[in-house]
Amino acid sequence: MDVEAEHKKPDALADSILRAAGLSVDDLKSFETVFRDLASSFGGRLAAQTDAAITAEFTHIRSLEKDAVTDAIHNSALVGMVPVPKWGSRIVLAADRNFVDCGLEALFGSGGSSEITIAKRPFTSVDMGIARQLFSDITSSLDHMFSGGDPIFQIGELADAAHLAPGTVTETRMIACTIGLTVTGRSGHVSILLPRSAFRPMQDAIARLLRQPAHHLDPSWAKKLRLEVSRAHIEVEAYLQQGSMTLGQIALLRPGQVLHLPKDAIDQVRLRSGDQALYKCRLGKAGSAFTIRITDPINEEEDLLDELAAG
Repeated sequence: MDVEAEHKKPDALADSILRAAGLSVDDLKSFETVFRDLASSFGGRLAAQTDAAITAEFTHIRSLEKDAVTDAIHNSALVGMVPVPKWGSRIVLAADRNFVDCGLEALFGSGGSSEITIAKRPFTSVDMGIARQLFSDITSSLDHMFSGGDPIFQIGELADAAHLAPGTVTETRMIACTIGLTVTGRSGHVSILLPRSAFRPMQDAIARLLRQPAHHLDPSWAKKLRLEVSRAHIEVEAYLQQGSMTLGQIALLRPGQVLHLPKDAIDQVRLRSGDQALYKCRLGKAGSAFTIRITDPINEEEDLLDELAAG
């Protein structure tokens, strides 16, 4: 029983760190495994509808600033808005013309037209219908990844990127995941653009998957995801609890003034990440370097009860 509890303790701590500190936008590699699986799910859904040879692969993921977001949309051919009411947000699907043509080839082609060049032309109702089906397969894969299959991603308006109304996309920073689609030799790309407002809900969804591996349909995928997330870099800090002061006392503080610490200050060091307290520590020294020794995990509920009991 004690051995089992020891195995569960690191998982609980990892979950606390994920939920409190989150993952850095600059550390997007932690999401690569997620979107590789999404690309595979999307490819499998499309392959089930045709006999044509299909490959869907994750290409890259990156953070885009405002100008890069605008360029990504203008350089695409078709844009789809995907409201996500549960997140209070939306994502944007931006596909090039070849991506739509791949869908046409897969669902209506002969499987042997890889050398045919389709002349540039306006999107027809058939093109838009195929694009909507492709985008629907992508949102179904997103539902599979982030909501356990419950539909929270809704296909909204589709528009030719050249005719997209100014100001339709106002986000100043987005995360772009690009997926490549190849059908009988023809290749196209679609980018899934996620605003910052969707970043935290995605972290929470991934954290839920990590806490419930038994309910995941693919244990090997869960293992890879846990490995990738564990490599994410987060900041931790050790701090000393001095006590309390009045605002008047703080206003009188001056450079060079000496503050007296409690007698047990050496045992009052805390380790935290973001707003999440992690461990109680003891201050020490090794050679010329200060150190901290981890003593006990912090139980915020017990600490609150102790404070209330102390008055």
